[in-house]
Amino acid sequence: MRILAEAPEHKANRPMPRRSGARWSLGCKAVLGLVTLPAFLLGSCKMSGPVVPMPPSESGADLFAAHCAACHGSTGAGEGPARIALEVRPRDFRTESFRYVSTMNYTPTQADLVQTIRSGRRHGDMPAHPQLTDQEVVLLAAYIHEIARLGLVERLTKDFADDPTTTLEEINEIAGERLTPDEIIVVPELAAGFRPNTSVGRELYVAACASCHGPTGRGDGLEKPEDEHGNPIAVRDLTLGAFRGGTSPKELFKRIRCGIPGTPMPSQYGLTDEEIWELVYYSRFLAGMR
Repeated sequence: MRILAEAPEHKANRPMPRRSGARWSLGCKAVLGLVTLPAFLLGSCKMSGPVVPMPPSESGADLFAAHCAACHGSTGAGEGPARIALEVRPRDFRTESFRYVSTMNYTPTQADLVQTIRSGRRHGDMPAHPQLTDQEVVLLAAYIHEIARLGLVERLTKDFADDPTTTLEEINEIAGERLTPDEIIVVPELAAGFRPNTSVGRELYVAACASCHGPTGRGDGLEKPEDEHGNPIAVRDLTLGAFRGGTSPKELFKRIRCGIPGTPMPSQYGLTDEEIWELVYYSRFLAGMR
């Protein structure tokens, strides 16, 4: 039996409303007990990037329970008790796409997950974690990746329930292939002498972005997007400068080139590097940035 491994469906994202500082009082720092996923399963996690040795006294499960489970739940399904205090629903790692990626198949690299854990979701409810060591962050990234893999295995098992020819080994192989990062997007250097052209940027923005973000970037476009599960999502008001994936030109380049998986924001592989840079600087122009 030949089974094709497909990349997760990619729709598009909208920035959610900004949270108030007081709402983080419950935080993701509560310790809720051990996660149900066994730590030994981390051995099958396919990640890219350098491998950091596991500290002898720590495990991904312990770290997840201490820093993530309050919001994302003990199984990573986004059902932690702190979710009731948050304006943005915590990600369900078992069934939902990772938002901030740098690959052509919308699967995060280890570096993508590490960056999100380390920096948090800027202007969102997920805090940064500067207190964690590099080893601890890598362990967390691997554990979260494994939660996603097991969730996919569970869904595939149901999909193939009526097909006795498909073995669990094959299902695990399919899940591994789908969650293996593809080619990494390399952010190019700006061409020598490049100067943003507001007129060009505006034209590209109207064609590619205004239907959702609105003609002036205030998130008031005609399209009312939904996430991958059909839940309505708010469109980012670009004029606020609250870019959750990062405000640097290089981070914006990746968001525009790769899109935001699980949301209606599409990838822009049809645009040239220079056109992407024009969109990057026009987005920053709308936000009052240089």
